[in-house]
This record gives sequence, C-alpha cells and structure tokens, in this order.
Amino acid sequence: MIENLMENAFKYGDGRLLGISFQEEEGCQLIRISNTGSIVNAEEIPRLFDSFYRGSNAGDKEGNGLGLYICREIMQKMDGEIFAQAENDGMSFFLVFPM
Repeated sequence: MIENLMENAFKYGDGRLLGISFQEEEGCQLIRISNTGSIVNAEEIPRLFDSFYRGSNAGDKEGNGLGLYICREIMQKMDGEIFAQAENDGMSFFLVFPM
C-alpha cells in the first residue's frame, strides 16, 4: 500500500515535495503520504477508491485505476481505513491502522 501511494505521489505530483509521516491518534497508527501538485476536487475524492476509476488529474499518465481500490480492500481486511484529502497545494493519503 505504501509503495502504491508513493508511486502515485511521484506520478501525479509536481516533484516539489513528497512527504511521509507517522503519528498515533485515538488508539490508531496513522501513516500520511503527501505530495504537492495536482489536486482532485472534493466530489471526486470518494470515487478514487472505486475499481477502474481514474481521477481528473490522471491526464495521459499510464494506469488502470486499480491501485487505490486494492489498497482500500487490503485496509478493510486489516480492519483499517484509507482516505484522501485535498490540501492547499497537493494531496494527502492516510492509512489508519487500529492498535
């Protein structure tokens, strides 16, 4: 999952900044992977995790729309969550693992 999110950050980011952070919050371990660059609009964010869906920022970049879907399926099997958030200058993806 982390590999997929990092690859997406490189692919869809603008190359200025890529970050990964870890924190504990409310009995969970959070991993945040963020990048600067193309932002997906709020209405589109929930659909990013649908199979074969590609965001409007995909442009001519290669892909089939399965990476985030597979990440969500794995996280659900681990009783965790994955979600995305648009930032001022990019996107962040969060993996939430129960402790």
